[in-house]
Amino acid sequence: MTATVHRYGGDDLGRTERTWGALRFALARWRVDGEAEGLTRRSEHQLFVTLPGSGGWTVAELEGERRHEGPECPGATTFIPGSRRRWSHYEGEGIAYASIRLDPDVLGPLEELPAQVDFIGFTNRPDPFVHHLVHVLAEETRRGEDAGDLFADGVAGALMLHLLRRHSDAAPRALRRPTPPMPGAVLRRVLEHLHDNLGEDLRIATLADLAGVDRYRFGRCFKAATGLSPHRYVLERRLERAAGLLRADGRRPIADIAHQVGFSSQSHLTTAFRRRYGTTPHAYRREVTA
Repeated sequence: MTATVHRYGGDDLGRTERTWGALRFALARWRVDGEAEGLTRRSEHQLFVTLPGSGGWTVAELEGERRHEGPECPGATTFIPGSRRRWSHYEGEGIAYASIRLDPDVLGPLEELPAQVDFIGFTNRPDPFVHHLVHVLAEETRRGEDAGDLFADGVAGALMLHLLRRHSDAAPRALRRPTPPMPGAVLRRVLEHLHDNLGEDLRIATLADLAGVDRYRFGRCFKAATGLSPHRYVLERRLERAAGLLRADGRRPIADIAHQVGFSSQSHLTTAFRRRYGTTPHAYRREVTA
């Protein structure tokens, strides 16, 4: 097993972290006094995105890749594949950055891929997809709410597949095959499970097993059949059920309704409900029961 190494010079000025299953996310600001060195090697894949307000110059040597020398620019992405060693030297005042750590086994085995996949790391290159995911994760982190396991599974799976498609030696043709249709009987079985378990922690792995496909193929098949990702579909059904309970019972605590339909808290329900219906659960119930 590869030993974990992670050390950098300089000082952390602030850090906010969230963990969703196999995915760890952080927003941080880092200051140095002129220059600093760093060394990192973890079992997880690591990605860093430089945020606005940063500058400086970086020299980096990633095991198995060419040496990099260049400026730090907002939006630049760095990818350090799992178990690979990276040394870096930085000159400047400091950096604001987002980091993502991802368990390499998040998807499990895929029929289309060889048993061994070699990932291709890099330093400070543009990657619009990773940049977009950072904005999504940053928004969820700032809200401070539990977005749920389906959200985590969806983001982790999307990121892992992006790395396989764009930054690995895996043959891309199999991953780009047309999405097969999900048979009606299979879709009904999955939807019945979702509707019967809206208040539970739902996982992509369980739904994929019900559908008889791997986790990667399930997400594509489900969206092709319903027009929504599994996370979005479940969120819509939870909000609809919450609205029905609010109409049916004018006295039940909203916190109880939130937990019954699968939200982590009343505030989580309120935030999602306002985005969906343009009002709070309390105001909605007062209006429909007046």
